[in-house]
Amino acid sequence: MRVTMQSIHQNILGNLGKITWDMYRINNQISSGRQMSKISEDPVNLISALGLRTNISQIAQYQENLQYGDSMIAAAESALNGMKELAIRGKELAIQMANGIMTPENRANAAEEVRHLWEEAIFLANSDVNGKYVFAGYRTAGYTEAEPAPFIADKMDGYLINGSSLLPVAAASLPQYALADGDLTINGIAIDATLADGLSSAHDTASAAAKVAAITAKSSETGVTADYSAASVTATGAVTAGNLAAGDLVINGQDIIVNGILAGDTDNTLLNAINAQTAATGVLASRDSSGVLTLTAVDGRNIQITTTATGETITNLNGVAGGADTVSFGTVQLKSDLPIILESSVNAGPPATEPGLDALGLGGGSATTGEAEDLAGDGLLTVLTIQQNKGSVRYAGDRDNNIAVKVGATSNLEITKNGVDAVMDTGVFSALKGLENALRADKYTTVTGIAEALDTSATLDSGATGLERDDLAFANGTLAFTVTDHSYYPPQAKTINLEVDIASDTPESIAERISQIPGLKASWSDDGHLSVASSDPERFTFNYTDSSNFMAMNGITQEELQFQAIQKSIGELGTLLDNLSDQVSDFGARANRIEVQSNLYVNLDLAARENLSAKEDTDMIKALMEIKAKQTAYEAALAAASQTMQLSLVNFLK
Repeated sequence: MRVTMQSIHQNILGNLGKITWDMYRINNQISSGRQMSKISEDPVNLISALGLRTNISQIAQYQENLQYGDSMIAAAESALNGMKELAIRGKELAIQMANGIMTPENRANAAEEVRHLWEEAIFLANSDVNGKYVFAGYRTAGYTEAEPAPFIADKMDGYLINGSSLLPVAAASLPQYALADGDLTINGIAIDATLADGLSSAHDTASAAAKVAAITAKSSETGVTADYSAASVTATGAVTAGNLAAGDLVINGQDIIVNGILAGDTDNTLLNAINAQTAATGVLASRDSSGVLTLTAVDGRNIQITTTATGETITNLNGVAGGADTVSFGTVQLKSDLPIILESSVNAGPPATEPGLDALGLGGGSATTGEAEDLAGDGLLTVLTIQQNKGSVRYAGDRDNNIAVKVGATSNLEITKNGVDAVMDTGVFSALKGLENALRADKYTTVTGIAEALDTSATLDSGATGLERDDLAFANGTLAFTVTDHSYYPPQAKTINLEVDIASDTPESIAERISQIPGLKASWSDDGHLSVASSDPERFTFNYTDSSNFMAMNGITQEELQFQAIQKSIGELGTLLDNLSDQVSDFGARANRIEVQSNLYVNLDLAARENLSAKEDTDMIKALMEIKAKQTAYEAALAAASQTMQLSLVNFLK
């Protein structure tokens, strides 16, 4: 085969170009520190490197998530530890103020300090990290003017609405205020027709008890609970003198027959006669100093009052000259953690009526309900108003979910807890507010007598109750309990007077009558101590006055009432400290999980970077040696070509 000069020239140029390109490539590797600059240089290796870069980017995001989680946990621990300090200070104050030498002024000053502790606890509960609330569940942001933060002072927790009072109706009238099938839907769930309550003597399917039962039966589906406020009737005038024969006054089907009634019932003859039938009627009577009677149902039943002309003249209970037969109703309260949507059937009218809402005392539009968007006659009521409730704390955050961060393609790590689980359920707000109330001698929920009764069935004048004292004696008088219902704003207070007759009353009978007061319950312990307590401490509080000395004879005085309230607060604060410690421990465990996960990703990041470096970073020593070899080869190739080609090569290049 003949090799031409042109072939030699082309081979020389090709070889020199290849060496030049290799030096260019190696020089780029040295200057950039990377073995590859484009996929064509090493497709397999470069794809592996790109995969490693993606892994490193994901690891960096997970590490950032973990850092955020660590910040949230640290903020939560700090807030909870701060609450522990508040609880410790509150307990110190409670122990100091339980001392008998403390004056009302001392306790009032301490109460003011506790109020500040309560406010600081709310501030701590609203702790945030970079504008994200720690104890808010998924609702870390997005609050409104009405709900500026997860925890709001002096607002009702959840949504609540009370039905307005229903007008009394004639006992013989067609059923009113009952719920029929299709009348009412709550949060999209149909409420069944009301059934007879087994308590009321008339309109027994329309009582507050019947409606509460129907709504409660669907509570698990609607998320709405129901309660009642007892029916109550106040006479239109004072008791007048006279005699009540059979049929003159009938309460819930029971005849009240009594002779020798004095004007104003000053000797409680009528009052005692009505209360003697309480077990049958479910109605408790009291009167004010002017002699005006008030009848109150002991539960959710109706009150049916039947009077003749004589009965009406003496009692004024129906307010109708000549007598009447009327039924009065209790009211219904609805409550939920979330807004409540009520839908009613509509009767066209005019005027248009809403039977389902009317039955609850919630018909008539915004003038009745207070809900600005409620239109009369449209069959729809959405309960959105945030109710005021002094001393309460509203939680407006996410009640169901805890904050979690993504730590893997399919893995999440929970970092904080929602405000109900982490804060509300510890009792921090109620314990501090309870102490403040105790120090202010206000809003009592329980008391136990320190005296011991030996025979609770003995009459008070028998000398055999075991409660007798040398310095004090039982007396005919009035034991009056004022029960405050805090489910309303402003709270509604109702006073029930129990007239004590030492010749007929026993410690046991008085306790039974106290238990008939809506919102209260009373009992005797096995060792003879009287206990009086709220039936629902979050809703009802009480206080009392007593001219019969019954409470004092049981060792219950205003001083003892306050002392026991303070002692109760000391116990609640101790429980609170335990609860807060448990929460701090729980968040400490979460912090440990964050640390373990962070260390894992540090190691994964290092391994990924090492693998990436091995695939794409330039081996400088190898590259320098290689470029030196290429330079030597290039120079040798030039020299060899020059000798081979001599002048012909130079001429060719020219």
